[in-house]
Amino acid sequence: MRKIGAKEITADIRAGMGDYQLMEKYRLSAKQLEIILRKLLEADLITHMQLYERTSLSDSQITKAFVDSQQAVGELE
Repeated sequence: MRKIGAKEITADIRAGMGDYQLMEKYRLSAKQLEIILRKLLEADLITHMQLYERTSLSDSQITKAFVDSQQAVGELE
């Protein structure tokens, strides 16, 4: 198992790096990223608000993807 520097990944999170970017950079699965985020929260390296903002961002990205897909379907009809 490899080690990931807490300071480095925390800096990436604070810089606004998204889940996919973090998973690519650190070669993580979604589950591994979830575990790391929880550990960073427990160590007070990220706040509950930062974690919530990541969730909100993910929700907005999902909403945008859904709207975009609906528009694409409409264009095909």
